[in-house]
Amino acid sequence: MKILHEIKKHIKIDLEIEKFFHEECETIGIEKNQLLSEQNYYNKKIYFVDEGMLRMYYYENGRDITTNFYSEGQITANIDTIFKNEPSRNNIETVEKSIITTCNYNQLEKLCSVSLTAANFSRYILGNLMIQMSNRITYLQYMTAREKYQQLLIENPTIILRVPLGMIASYLGISQETLSRIRNEI
Repeated sequence: MKILHEIKKHIKIDLEIEKFFHEECETIGIEKNQLLSEQNYYNKKIYFVDEGMLRMYYYENGRDITTNFYSEGQITANIDTIFKNEPSRNNIETVEKSIITTCNYNQLEKLCSVSLTAANFSRYILGNLMIQMSNRITYLQYMTAREKYQQLLIENPTIILRVPLGMIASYLGISQETLSRIRNEI
């Protein structure tokens, strides 16, 4: 599994974790524009992107608002369902044909109760989710539109080739016209 190779770069993986991945996780291919998780529903799955691109978004006042993108080697989940047992505020969909490894967070938690390595793995996942949220807050509160766009290109240089500009503008919190103007100036 590709995700095991990515995770091994950050934490120690033992046989118990490898066994968990092989027994409790499923790697699936998913076509473009498919929902993995739907707003206002409960979903306790964790998604690891082996190949492709996912996006998290929600609908508000008839608008589609993108909150994040996830490409190869990244992790996402509906933290509102996992930690507060509330219906998710967000949808998660494939932006392009993708290969995803998924597992149920409850199964991981069971393993954590008997395995220190699994608990470290769970902390790794939670740390990733928290860093993503912290970065997003920084984007929204402290950066200009131009700075947000430049930072996005640094973090994900191929995103312009992979994601429609309307989704990128929504993610940056700007209009598509403003995004076009910024792109022309850079």
